[in-house]
Amino acid sequence: MPGATQYEVLLDFTNDTHDCATVQLQRDYGRGTGAIVLLHPGESVTLVLDAGTAYKYALKTRSRVANVTARAWRDVRCSVSQLFPSGASPHTAHSSTPSEPLRPVQGITVDQLWRDMRFCIWNDA
Repeated sequence: MPGATQYEVLLDFTNDTHDCATVQLQRDYGRGTGAIVLLHPGESVTLVLDAGTAYKYALKTRSRVANVTARAWRDVRCSVSQLFPSGASPHTAHSSTPSEPLRPVQGITVDQLWRDMRFCIWNDA
């Protein structure tokens, strides 16, 4: 839980899919906006976050997009495939009840699942 001393945690996103994936920061946290990281299959990116602070990201593979919130008190590892459960609706986060969002790992919440066909070159509808 929060303490008097601010510390940092590591958030590791690993692309365990057969397709490329992107990680995009959704807000300006004083570092510059619009930053996107391209992850080839098997690659990962480690982000340094302030513990307990909420960060918003969009992760995309093919036309599938997961808007996620990361808020962790310890280091977190998350695979891209964990964000896209099979059978999930493309418009809302899959959950057992509407008030219970998808939390694939401790510290990561999937806020919304959707499809972005604007720049999609695959036919994965």
